[in-house]
Amino acid sequence: MKYAALNRKDLLWLLLYPLYQIVSTIRHEGGHALAATLEGAHVTRFVFWPSVNAGKFYWGYAQWQGQTSWFSLAAPYLIDLLTAALTLVLLWRLSRLPRGLWLNIGIVGLLSPLVNSGYNYIGGWFYSANDVARLLDLLPLPLVHLYFLLTLGAYAAAIGWALRRPA
Repeated sequence: MKYAALNRKDLLWLLLYPLYQIVSTIRHEGGHALAATLEGAHVTRFVFWPSVNAGKFYWGYAQWQGQTSWFSLAAPYLIDLLTAALTLVLLWRLSRLPRGLWLNIGIVGLLSPLVNSGYNYIGGWFYSANDVARLLDLLPLPLVHLYFLLTLGAYAAAIGWALRRPA
């Protein structure tokens, strides 16, 4: 039985990494903006391309005016979980996708949430202005750590499942 494992030709998709990064940043910052709006804040700035703001590098950022809760900080990571879950359902139900489409869905829907959540979770240990660092200040530490450890493990398991699935 032939499995869907990656081959050398698939590495050409890495050339699209800047596009994947922009899609991931739109999802991340869009999560902040949507949650802030739902909490009654006014989004004043939405940047989804790499830039420097106040002397610091950002992949993107959303700024808003108004009072918000931890939900606006956590929204991108909840959206990561939703994205991965929907991607798993899609890949499960559509077993005969063209390889390039299958790979791109997997990258955007499974790998991107793993990278986004992992990058920010680790960053939360080192950067006090990071979303996760702020969540660690606002919420019980075990809850935040448990969420990230469970979801990161789930994303890794989902990627493993997708790669072992028959092509």
